[in-house]
Amino acid sequence: MKSFDRLYSICTENHGIITTARASAEGILRKDLARWVKSGRLAKVGFGVYRLIQYPSTPEDAYAIAVASCGPRAYLCGESVIALFNLAPTNPRYMHVAVPVRCRRKIPEGYRIEIRRAGYVPMNHEGIPVEKPIDAIRSCIGTMMPERLESAAEEAYRCGLVYDDAKDELIREIQHAGQAPTQRTRA
Repeated sequence: MKSFDRLYSICTENHGIITTARASAEGILRKDLARWVKSGRLAKVGFGVYRLIQYPSTPEDAYAIAVASCGPRAYLCGESVIALFNLAPTNPRYMHVAVPVRCRRKIPEGYRIEIRRAGYVPMNHEGIPVEKPIDAIRSCIGTMMPERLESAAEEAYRCGLVYDDAKDELIREIQHAGQAPTQRTRA
């Protein structure tokens, strides 16, 4: 099998994306990647991240590129998971990505990198590692409006991403966090 055929096969499983690390593991040389960029078959979309030019775009591509740009154990988290699943309106200004250890790569502007616990196992959505929706909603308590988080929990339940008991507990957590402490008056 030719190198480009192998590359194409790998890319079709990952939103048309390949990293230099994955290419190297598959026996594809960096000089071949550079040659395919020069010939217009690949586009460099991040540090060590390439995308097939002829691969059709999908709404999930930006999320897949963000995760690939942050390393092999990175996963989408927080508001970006809520946006990916279209659970509630979010601020698309930043792409939120979690990593288990400090990310030493040069990360493009517009990314928010969060260091999260090393033992967390993300779920897989359309080939993209993502934080579980219930954990993503919970991590946004205090940063998103409680009403939006409650609607995100309801939508996650309707989509089958959260079970009934977990949804009810999550809504209670959101409401409890949204309550301002009562002011004590002096007599």
